[in-house]
Amino acid sequence: MDIIGGQHLRQMWDDLADVYGHKTALICESSGGVVNRYSYLELNQEINRTANLFYTLGIRKGDKVALHLDNCPEFIFCWFGLAKIGAIMVPINARLLREESAWILQNSQACLLVTSAQFYPMYQQIQQEDATQLRHICLTDVALPADDGVSSFTQLKNQQPATLCYAPPLLTDDTAEILFTSGTTSRPKGVVITHYNLRFAGYYSAWQCALRDDDVYLTVMPAFHIDCQCTAAMAAFSAGATFVLVEKYSARAFWGQVQKYRATITECIPMMIRTLMVQPPSANDRQHRLREVMFYLNLSEQEKDAFCERFGVRLLTSYGMTETIVGIIGDR
Repeated sequence: MDIIGGQHLRQMWDDLADVYGHKTALICESSGGVVNRYSYLELNQEINRTANLFYTLGIRKGDKVALHLDNCPEFIFCWFGLAKIGAIMVPINARLLREESAWILQNSQACLLVTSAQFYPMYQQIQQEDATQLRHICLTDVALPADDGVSSFTQLKNQQPATLCYAPPLLTDDTAEILFTSGTTSRPKGVVITHYNLRFAGYYSAWQCALRDDDVYLTVMPAFHIDCQCTAAMAAFSAGATFVLVEKYSARAFWGQVQKYRATITECIPMMIRTLMVQPPSANDRQHRLREVMFYLNLSEQEKDAFCERFGVRLLTSYGMTETIVGIIGDR
């Protein structure tokens, strides 16, 4: 039986808003400690406003829009807002430099960019070179430069109605995203990801971790990466759970965030586990609700055992690639 059927991402979010309503869907914590919370109903409305914003800027089904953002609510709004109108998200690794970012814009033929003031100077240079199809930039910051072709994302979004104004026919085979690989052997390659791919990833990853709607999935993994999108965000939303997206990892703050948000599942890379282990031991190390911690890449048996003993958690390893959409989970 096909559990996805014809349910594309627009239908998914409308259904989630109907079913879960005022239940918390998304919590975002910035590196400065600012916390934004959205219920499923509120998040769907923000997604609709963002979809309408893109439509007013001339974005239509099949158009590509690049995102160069750190973890923030706007990434989630744009991701699904674009999907709702059949447009295609092109996330750019937030650590890439000018030449690499310009190449992704050229290769994807993105016509609009959403970014922040932190990265804007780089795109000023790219536009001056006139080597891309980029015709407009939206900045998520309040203060804007006095440049042509630059708008305030938040101001434009807040002017939009909370109901969707443009709803072209969608199929689950429609492209939702082009996600570029890390490019370890050559230039990054664009992986085409459909609505079906994302829906399947959500259901599959939720099934692997036995996610429920009372779960809280916390991650600091970058939203521009397949892991955050498919292993964490899509899994949490598909289960009707709460997704906590932290902007930046801090060894000093992370375990406190796990406790503060009462996370039931989180994920780490070896660097995180090693830096957590060198923090001063605390009597509160085991005071949490975690039932599983996903980890990726290589850890020694000694490191795994020491982490599990100190924090009283179960470690599950996962392996996957951008091209495979989902990963394989194993017990240690």
